Amino acid sequence: MSPASVQKAAARAADIGRLVLRLGAFAMILIYHVRPKLLHFDSEMSGFPDPLGIGHPASFIMALLSEGGCSVLVALGIAARLSALPIIFTMAMVVMLGARGFEGADVQLALLYALPYVSIALLGPGPYSVDARLGRLYKAPLRRLPLGPRSP
Repeated sequence: MSPASVQKAAARAADIGRLVLRLGAFAMILIYHVRPKLLHFDSEMSGFPDPLGIGHPASFIMALLSEGGCSVLVALGIAARLSALPIIFTMAMVVMLGARGFEGADVQLALLYALPYVSIALLGPGPYSVDARLGRLYKAPLRRLPLGPRSP
């Protein structure tokens, strides 16, 4: 194998790794975190913490939207870096609650859920994503902005 083909194979493996990371993070948080919340919606909402001071129901709904909705966007690769941020923030709130002594906060799980999304926020979604497919459509309007990307 030539060095160029080895590099191409390594790049493809990294791209597939990003796809597996996105889909695996989505499956993990959906099956083990969001699904139980939806199955026990009423009891979860009444006992849900309110770290931001906006009320228990609002905190619960915001957490569900960030963990459920944003994880779908990340899995599809739609604004994946931006969509990963609310999940990271939600898990950071759990870590903060655990540091303050809240009994229901599982810091270890929060860190395990947050880690793949931190990686996605840093690495990006890769070429097997909706963002990559729509890249040309994104770049055209951005070229008109004074600070947008420039291409020759």
